Amino acid sequence: MSNNVIILMKKDKGLLYNINKSIVGGRVMAAIILEQYLNNILKVRINEGDELALTAADEKFSWLTLWLENQTTGLHFYQPISDELLFAYQGKVNLTVNGKELALSQGDVLLLKAGSSYQVGSEIKRALLLKFKFQSQFFIENFVETLVKSQSEQTLSNRFKQTITQDRSLLFTTRGNNKVVTWLNEMAESYLQDTEFVESFLQADLTRVLINLIRHNNLTNTKAGVVKVKFSQAALDDYIADHYQKLTLQDAATYFGFNRNYFSNLVKLKTGKSFVDHVDERRMQEAKMLLAQPDISLRDIITRVGYSSKSFFYKKFGEYYHMTPAAMRSELFRQANINLK
Repeated sequence: MSNNVIILMKKDKGLLYNINKSIVGGRVMAAIILEQYLNNILKVRINEGDELALTAADEKFSWLTLWLENQTTGLHFYQPISDELLFAYQGKVNLTVNGKELALSQGDVLLLKAGSSYQVGSEIKRALLLKFKFQSQFFIENFVETLVKSQSEQTLSNRFKQTITQDRSLLFTTRGNNKVVTWLNEMAESYLQDTEFVESFLQADLTRVLINLIRHNNLTNTKAGVVKVKFSQAALDDYIADHYQKLTLQDAATYFGFNRNYFSNLVKLKTGKSFVDHVDERRMQEAKMLLAQPDISLRDIITRVGYSSKSFFYKKFGEYYHMTPAAMRSELFRQANINLK
């Protein structure tokens, strides 16, 4: 298969930012190059302060700015003058937020209200922390309110607003919610690229991020009957995509409001496949995406997609793709023109 390669370039103080996307694994390759770009920024601008402003491709862009936490020594202290979204792009970040200690693992999101205070620990040297800072007239809870279309959504929006107004911060642990991570990566890439409709694209991704976080974290209390999730194959696919790393039949049955046996039969009846088959399929899809990344070992991939047994993973992978993971990786590298020799 021939590659359709798009090369987008952006200069940031002498750095050349290239995003190469191919038909196969394009999103993966963009993520790899974004990581390289961020690491290069840290090397070139290490002496410029505790946080580094990343230049938007569109000079007229104003409602959002993107920053990268520098890896300088010592504690970094901040008092945001506007709402912020902190995204642990890589590694673990220890913070003290409004006097409380917490840790962001890779993929976690922290929403901060203007007037909060926080400090970043010295362990930042082993992590990449991105900060999306909103303009002073932009309030996260008001943005969520504009998305409300039903009574159940209003209930969630009210609970979200009450919580973040009271606590001044809100931590979301993504727990393998790869869609949120993907959308935040896309937001960073779009901000840095010279692309059409960039503001609309960023707002759309921010909408998806906030809705997904609110729906699939503690703000959604299905046991209390506040939000009733209607079963459909699309809803099942979304739920599995968010939780496939650590997911049991009982977890899913509880989420949709059924007992375990009834839910198992319902899934088979409505979709033609068992619940386990759905989970394995999602894991296999993610495994293929990860195999396209040369810096992730096979052992890490097995763990990331939710398997504890190497032999069982190989068995499932062979059944699904009819080749070994090593053979799949070689083919993906060939298609993306990656040569590690």
